[in-house]
Amino acid sequence: MESDRPISCRQQLDPVAYLSEPDREAIRLLSLAVYPPETLADWPGRHIEWSPPEWCVPLWNEDGTLVSYVGVHLRDALCEEHPVRIGGVGGVKTHPTARGRGLASLGVRRAVEFFGQQPNIDFALLVCEPRLLGFYSRLGWREFNGRLLVQQHGASAEFTFNRVMTHPIRAEAPTVGVIDLRGPPW
Repeated sequence: MESDRPISCRQQLDPVAYLSEPDREAIRLLSLAVYPPETLADWPGRHIEWSPPEWCVPLWNEDGTLVSYVGVHLRDALCEEHPVRIGGVGGVKTHPTARGRGLASLGVRRAVEFFGQQPNIDFALLVCEPRLLGFYSRLGWREFNGRLLVQQHGASAEFTFNRVMTHPIRAEAPTVGVIDLRGPPW
């Protein structure tokens, strides 16, 4: 649940390829705070081949510390065997000391806004743990109850690890059917 504490941060949208070394180090440190090595060692998703983001929404607090991060993906895919362009949200993380202030919401909303600025994004997609369905639902995402196909180590596979959610951009976002990401999940 988000608190009433004021949100004061700087957010931007950056191509990952252009991040500076200090920015990359800040992301690494945030990842360690959110996913400590002792927790990550037992995480069931550690064997899944994940797609790295092409863009990101980093959120920095007043002292220049990275406090939240959203990975952003653009992908040509198939929906019911028809070509679509999908915007993806993945790798959402907020520092444990900064949670409950709406930072992840700001980052996810910025990603959706970015998708709307692109000339050809049909809908957006994310995968999340079941406990986060309510959080993303409040941001306008709907659960996808169809089949999500992904590539895993060069082979097509059905993604069943987490739940799938979609968000309309230029077209109605599907809630059933078959989506083929034609690549690893994010």
